[in-house]
Amino acid sequence: MNSTDIVELAYKILSKYSLCDYCLGRQFATLGYGINNMERGKALKTIILMNAHRLMKENVEEGLERLRVLSTSGFTPATKLLENLGYDKPDQKQCFICEGYLDRVRFRDISLKAIHELSEYEFNNFLVGVRIPTHIREREDIVRSEYMITTGEDIKEDITREISRFIQKELGKTIEYKTPEIVIIVDVFSEIYEIQVNPLFIYGRYRKLRKDIPQTPWYCRECWGRGCVKCNYTGREYPESISELIGNPAVEIFEAIDFKFHGAGREDVDAIVLGSGRPFVLELKHPRKRFIDLKILEEKINHEAAGKIEVSELRYSSRKELRLLKTSSPIVSKTYEAIVEFEKDVDDEALSKIISGMNNIVIEQWTPTRVLKRRVDKLRKKKLYNIKAEKVDSRTVKFTIKAQGGLYVKELIDGDGGRTKPSIMELLENKPVKIQLAILEVERLETLSESERRDEEENS
Repeated sequence: MNSTDIVELAYKILSKYSLCDYCLGRQFATLGYGINNMERGKALKTIILMNAHRLMKENVEEGLERLRVLSTSGFTPATKLLENLGYDKPDQKQCFICEGYLDRVRFRDISLKAIHELSEYEFNNFLVGVRIPTHIREREDIVRSEYMITTGEDIKEDITREISRFIQKELGKTIEYKTPEIVIIVDVFSEIYEIQVNPLFIYGRYRKLRKDIPQTPWYCRECWGRGCVKCNYTGREYPESISELIGNPAVEIFEAIDFKFHGAGREDVDAIVLGSGRPFVLELKHPRKRFIDLKILEEKINHEAAGKIEVSELRYSSRKELRLLKTSSPIVSKTYEAIVEFEKDVDDEALSKIISGMNNIVIEQWTPTRVLKRRVDKLRKKKLYNIKAEKVDSRTVKFTIKAQGGLYVKELIDGDGGRTKPSIMELLENKPVKIQLAILEVERLETLSESERRDEEENS
């Protein structure tokens, strides 16, 4: 298609459908760079006007017709030329496609409204999204189908680009397409907008220093949170949780609406977590602040939860790392300390056989009886890497157990009525009467190689 063909096609379209500069230029958006669609449309109309003025010297009626077509579409130079030549100007028609809503003043006004609200938020980057009414799209499809136009672009891209440029110029922020911190959804046709603030992610590790604190809120088994005599009308089995001890201070500091806590697995409510702690990612929803020094958050959590939990290694994270945390939790190894009191004296020879015979083996576990009410009954196969044992007295042994994530350690010890095989009780032929459990270490995700991760997934 040469330049003459382009101009003639533009005129044919305008002859039947009155189009604004934006909507005409958009039909040829892939031709030429460095100009926007409004400039492209205006340039086409200018060339048509020049040709029309020239034609009037040869064929007045044809030249006048072209000027009237341009004037009808709202092209001011054509209207002024008609008036200067002594002709009446025709009635202007609204744009067939956008109905006159694609306008720089309207883009500017709705952008300024959004910018005013954006001043309440901290952010480095943003993305603009646009809603387009169905009937607007259908009208553009009519034009493109009728004239077999293959050089156009989506109207959404046109509006998005114009508003994005204005906001970027005013705020000096970066446009981010993959992981924007804020998304501005604009509807220029109804002149409304919506600010979507994407979550903020914080990685850290927590140590649980006291028993009887669940990882997440534990609602009363009788009333399920409504409040009853059994829970003293609190609706809770336990008054607080690790997620709340970490999440509530973060919500306050970052001025977020809510939070979601994601742990790398979870420990029993009566177990403690020592060592470097259990990894977690905190997801803060709709935060107004994003540039807080995380040392401030760490100090606030550790002060308010003193003696209960401690957090460390806080840093800003991402949804990608959250996915890695979730997928790797059943794979990474965990090291436990279990102080176990048995029913009878522990035989030294049998204990020695356990230490040597339970290294690098696969444990088969059916879902523990204690959690069957809330989890499906299925067989799990998990690796037990090694066991170390130290007798505390004739009936008490301190075990150090390193195993694949997801292994139920209490059941590894007591056998759960034969649902876990092999088990320490089975091999010792001695029943545990008391188990005190602590998590000493959770393997860091970055230490697990890709090949190891695949191998573990195949065996889990």
